[in-house]
This record gives sequence, structure tokens and C-alpha cells, in this order.
Amino acid sequence: MGLDRSPDYLIKTGLAALKQKDYERAIATFTQLSQADGVSTNHRLKAQMGLIRTYEAQGANIQAQTLCKSLLNSHSQAIRQWAHDKLKHLETDQPSLKRPNSTPEAPQSRGFVPESSGFIPFNDQTPTVNQTPPSKDSISSPDIQPTLAEDVPSQSLTHSEQTIADSRGLSNQTLNVQPQSTNDLTHQTVGRSSLFHYETLNTKQDLSTIDTGVNQVPKSTPTAASTPQQTSTSTQRPKPQPPKQQQSPHQKQQDSPPHPLASAPPPHGTDSWPQGTRLRALKSLGKVSKGKLWFAQITTIPILFLVIRWSLKTSLIFIRGYLQFLDRILPINIRPAPFFWGNQTWTVLIGLGLLTLAAPWLWALLLRPSEQITHQQLQNYSPEAAQLLRRLCTNRRWKFPTIQLIDSELAVIFSYGWQPRVGQLVVSQGLLDRLQPDELAAIIMYEISHWPKLDWILFSGLGLLLQGCHRVYWFLARHGEHRPILIQWTAGTLATLSYCMFWLLAKIGCSLARIRTPYRDRIATELTGNPNGLVRALAKLSQANAEAIAQQGYTPPLLESLDLMLPVGLEETGTSVQQYAWGAFNPLRHWLSINQAHPPLGDRLYTLGAYGRHWRLKPSLNFAHLTLKNRARILSAHDWQELLSQGGGWSGLIVGLGVAGVMWLIGAIATSLDFPLLDWLYKDRSILIGIPLICAATGQLLRINPFFPEISNTQPKSEAHLTSWQKDPTLIPLSHRPVTIKGTLTGRPALANWLGQEWRLRTPQNCIKLHYTNHFGPLGNIKSLTPWLQQSLQVTGWFRRGHHLWIDIDRLQNDQNQIKIAQHPIWATISSLCPLAYGLWLIFKGG
Repeated sequence: MGLDRSPDYLIKTGLAALKQKDYERAIATFTQLSQADGVSTNHRLKAQMGLIRTYEAQGANIQAQTLCKSLLNSHSQAIRQWAHDKLKHLETDQPSLKRPNSTPEAPQSRGFVPESSGFIPFNDQTPTVNQTPPSKDSISSPDIQPTLAEDVPSQSLTHSEQTIADSRGLSNQTLNVQPQSTNDLTHQTVGRSSLFHYETLNTKQDLSTIDTGVNQVPKSTPTAASTPQQTSTSTQRPKPQPPKQQQSPHQKQQDSPPHPLASAPPPHGTDSWPQGTRLRALKSLGKVSKGKLWFAQITTIPILFLVIRWSLKTSLIFIRGYLQFLDRILPINIRPAPFFWGNQTWTVLIGLGLLTLAAPWLWALLLRPSEQITHQQLQNYSPEAAQLLRRLCTNRRWKFPTIQLIDSELAVIFSYGWQPRVGQLVVSQGLLDRLQPDELAAIIMYEISHWPKLDWILFSGLGLLLQGCHRVYWFLARHGEHRPILIQWTAGTLATLSYCMFWLLAKIGCSLARIRTPYRDRIATELTGNPNGLVRALAKLSQANAEAIAQQGYTPPLLESLDLMLPVGLEETGTSVQQYAWGAFNPLRHWLSINQAHPPLGDRLYTLGAYGRHWRLKPSLNFAHLTLKNRARILSAHDWQELLSQGGGWSGLIVGLGVAGVMWLIGAIATSLDFPLLDWLYKDRSILIGIPLICAATGQLLRINPFFPEISNTQPKSEAHLTSWQKDPTLIPLSHRPVTIKGTLTGRPALANWLGQEWRLRTPQNCIKLHYTNHFGPLGNIKSLTPWLQQSLQVTGWFRRGHHLWIDIDRLQNDQNQIKIAQHPIWATISSLCPLAYGLWLIFKGG
């Protein structure tokens, strides 16, 4: 549902109606604003506060109390305090009315730990947490329609359901959606330094002037000179201190009013997330084959070793050549040591071994954690997490893990080590502030599920290498600015080389990081019996990352350098089930994520929902009523055709390798049969190189025109279509959507963006990534768009929907009517003709 007026105008209209005692118009205005699509959390919160004031003035205290309860789970202490005081005032305002019975504290919200024996304490009477009732609003998109169908009966998981994401065939003819509000997954990150104060709400102040402090993230700007650590952490606010007095949950319930974090889930409201239900006694999901995970591990390790050895040898060759050059021109004797001519195999093996063994101590030096969280302190944040950790460590005879706290508002959690006794769990203050107790327990169990697997040990060492490369890149890029031109170019060159090394090593680890994720989701679900808690935790972390990127204008260095070790990717986010539909239902979702460190978040949430259906739990995100129009989640013949077209050069390379292999085999058979007419195919090795190059270049050339169609000068602006395109599960990058959109250009600082690593367009709706290139490809980005940073631009290009969202730029125009033309088709043609010419030359040359 859209808005005919701006949110600020509606807030002023509602307050004017409230002042005139026109309560019906005030309620209608505030309700329209709170249920509209594309409205910020800030405005939704103000609309809900206006509704509370209107119901209170009207005398409808029950409705006001219901809305107040939905604010008790806010991340802002000020908002929680105001809601608590307002509830107390509303209850004392009607002494003659009988106070409704309070709902027993739900296990889901206060950190209930299911016992594997099935024993349930007497103070836990509520079997499950009631699901948040859905709203009547629904989001419309090209292939999504509402339906009122009943839930699909849950079916037991079999051995083949280990890959649920690939076996969920859907038979309905349209993509039907259970009506659900777009803000079902909306939550708030309210900083402690917010100007918002609860006394303000008890006055007649205009709500439009209130700063709710929503969506506060680290205070950093693209132009501020800072180190990587400074850009990812914040010291602007005091760190919250956990309660000093320790009480059991039962004592807290009797002796003090319920803390907002421990209260039952609120009814549907702007700050509520659908809770779903959980198991009361732990169950197993059965055994699952780990062949794919083991294959990924045994292939990643040797590839990583070979690449590191090749990089070291290449670097030593350049250093050796430079020393030899100096030896020729200088009167002193400068001869490279024998080390520079060595094979470097043992050097790399010993170095990687020592790096992995020293990882627990080296990580601490890099991160500089502010303090360690003890078992008692963890109980204050999540009693369930502390109890589950204690139980797991006791059963496996581990010591309680060391939990390092880093003072950052980014939501970060990861772990490292090579044995549980030296393993370290790292959490940020932003993570502790954002998640509810049961969500915190679920995400900690997800991270502990890596211990002590081989991939955990591998990423502990690889993560250190990535940290080193990325920190060198960021340090040189930031401290090389505003220097003499020679120092700038030297720092920029070294920073770019360091980033290239970081990118190469990260891409090697992507496959293993992506493949291990579903296994860890499954283990975490079995350890907690709470798939819905993990669903909400993953969705909130994803949204926190997206908010941090949008606020800063580019990916914070800490998030980018830790991408392989984080639970979720950096740019996937959504506030409703429809926005996760692409990751859950697009048949090509896994192929289009093959170069990513995480599988599509929608697919993970769908799989976790399948675990819940297997256990007959009410879901936090209900995918049961989503079906893809005329298509299944598995690949059809049409999907394979789209995949080959999308692959372009890669598809051609595979075809070329096949053709070259067949030709070589024919030549081998002709040679064995002494058939001279064809035996040259076996002897001429140039075919094995030339044919694949020619086919790869041909595939790339054939993709250019469909991928970059001509954009008409009269193409209408399509800002309104972006939201529906984001939710369309049928789109792939080849499904080009010409778009013209206005916003502010943001991106990394100049020296950090020589290869065009990250350009973004900040719009009122989101912060979408931009791809820009000229005739010279990535090298043409050195000084291309940097002068236009922080300027208002109009971008015309092709909208792409893959694992991430982005726009391939066709042209840019600023407010001074200056125009920059991108050259994606020309660069694609040049990059295709080069291997084509080389392949033809090899074949004509022979060999």
C-alpha cells in the first residue's frame, strides 16, 4: 500500500485531527502511515505513538495498551521505559475495570531451554509462543498474489531432504502469498545516545519533530580519514552494563515488572517480529550425507596452497629482478640470496602451519577486544545461550569458551581456533543490543556448530591472511590520500595489489564457506530446537549489515574482511516473506550464487522453515503459500537454456573444452589405428588451448546484445518499479530492466576505489550497488567517478537481479547537466576479441 502524501505530512495531519478531537480521522491517518509500504521505521514508530495517544484521548485504553505492549521489545531503553510508564498509567486510569489476565512468560522470548528428557519446569505453562497475527496488507509484485489457503500439512523429513532447497517442487500455477504486513520483520536499532526521550511523548509536542534514534550505525563518512579499526568500531557512546543483581527468571517474574527483553512477544506492531513456536524437548533431524562438504574441503586446501605458493614465487621473482637491476647500476654488490630461487613449497607449508597454530593469539592482537564476557555476564543477555553453552561443553568435555567482546555497533559474530580449548568466540556490542535472548542463543549455537570441524581450522588461518591483506589495502588507501602525487600513486598501486590478493584468496574460500552453511544451520537447529529463533536472528543480522552499508555509503572494512566467517552475507535483507522469495524459489539461485560466500538467505530461511514444519511448529516466516508461476524450484529445460545464456563465456569455455577433448580423443584413436588423416588432432596440442578460447570468446560475444539492449531516450523513470522487481522471484541478471533513477552517489575513498570496487546510489528506498566501466575496463575507474562523490545524480542503466541487486550504468548526469557515458558493451567486446584472436593465432600457428 503506497502513500499519496509524505509521511511527515500525514503525521502533522493526524496530530491536527487529534488536537481537534477528530479521533476517527486521526486513527485512520496514523493507521494508513503505519501500514504503508516503503515507510521508514522512524515514521512507523511515530505513527504508532500517535495511535496510542489517540486511543488514550478517546478512552479506548485496551487498544492503547495493546499498542504499548508492542513497544516493550524496542531496542531503545527510552522507548521501553515510556511504553512501560504509559501502560502503568493506562491501567491505573481505569481502576474499576478488571485487569486482563497476563499471559505467562513465553519460553520463546525469555530464553527457554528445552530439555532432551522432556522435563518441563512448573513455571513454564505455555506450550508454544503464539504466532503474530498477519496483517491484511500485502505486497503486490508481478508474480505474487494473495491467497487464504490453509497451511500445507507438515511431512516428515527423509534422508533426501538434506537438500530441501533443491527438492521443493511446487504445483500451483501462481505465486500466492499469505497476506502479511510488509513490516513483519521490521525492527529498530536505537542508539543509546538518541535525542528521543520518553517524557517527550507525554507532552503535546509535534511527533514530526521527535528524533526516535532509529537506524543509528557507526559514525563514519567516506571522507573521514581513519584506520580500518576506527571505521568499524565506535567509541561515541558508553557501553551498556548488564544488571548486577542476578535473579532467576521466576524471581524476576514475581519481584519486579517484566523487563522488555523478557516479556511475551507483543501483538502485531511496528517493532514486532513474528515469533513462531519452538520445541519443548530436543529432537534430531536425522543423519545427513556430508560428501559435498568433505569434497569442498579436500579441494579448497590444495588450491589455496598452490595459489599462495604461486603468489609468493611471483613476488620473489619481481623482487629478484629488481635486486639484479640495482646490482647492475650500483657500484656495490647486491646479489639475491638463494632463497629467491627456491621452490617455496616447504616455506608455504611451514608458514601456514605456524599461522594456524598462532591464530588464537594473532586474532586477539588484530581485534583488540575490549573485554571478555563471562558465563555470568552472558546469562544477563541470554540465559538460554549460557545454559546451552554450559550443557554442550559439559557433554563434550570442553572448557567454557572464551567470549571476546569488541566495542562496535556492527552486528558481528565469528569464531577462530584449532581446538575447543583454545577456541575464541567473538561478538560485538551491536549484536548483543540487536538480538532477543532466544535469537542470541540460536546464533551462538550456529557459531559453536563449527567447532572443531576442519573448515573451522582452515578459516581461522585463512581469515588471518585475509585480515592482513585487507588491512594493508585500507591503511595504504586512507593514509596515502592528500599526499604528494608520487606517494599517492605508490600507495594506490600497493593498495590495489593488496586488494587483488585479498579478493583472490576470498574467492578460493567462497565455495567451502557457502557449502558448509546449510550443515551448520541444521546442527544449530538440533541444538536449540528453535528454527524460528535462528530465522529471526539471521534476518536481523542481514538487515543490520544492510543498514550499516547504507549509512556509511560503502561496506565497512570490518564486515568485508570477515565476510567468509560471518553467519550471513552483506547485502541480503528483507522485511517480509515476499522479499526473500527470490532466494527461496528462483531455480537458478544456487548457480547465480556460485561466487558468493553465502547461499541465498531466502533459501536458508525456507529450509529452516521446513525443519519447523517437520516438527509441526508455527513459522516466523511462512513460505507455505508461495508458489512460483508455472515453474518449479528445480531446473527445467527452459531454466537450463537461461543458465547457458547467462553463463556466456563460461558456457562457451565448457563447450570448448568438450569439443577439444572429443577432437583429441579422435586423434588418439586415429593414431592407434595408424590413420594419418586424423592423427594430427592428437599431436597438435594447440587445439586443446585454442578451441576453448575461441568458444569462450564466442559465448561472450553472443551474450552482449541480449545483456545490454539499447535504452530508448524516452524510457520512463522506473523508481516505483524497483520495489516490485526486488520481490520478483523470476528475474535473473539476463532479465534486463531499463531504469532511470535519481539519488546520491556514494562509494569508497579515492585510492581505495581504483578498480571501481564499490559505487552505490543512495535513494530514499535503499542503497543500490552500481557497476561502471569505460573502454579500459577496471583500470579506467582510477579517476572516473571520484569527483562526483556525494553529488546528486540521475542514473540510467540496466537493473539486475541476482544474488545481489545492482545496476549496470549506461550513463550518468549530474545537476550541472554533465554526462558520463559508460562503455559496458564496448569493454565486453574488447575483452572477448582478445582471447578469440589469441585462440585463432594458436590454431593457425599449430604445435
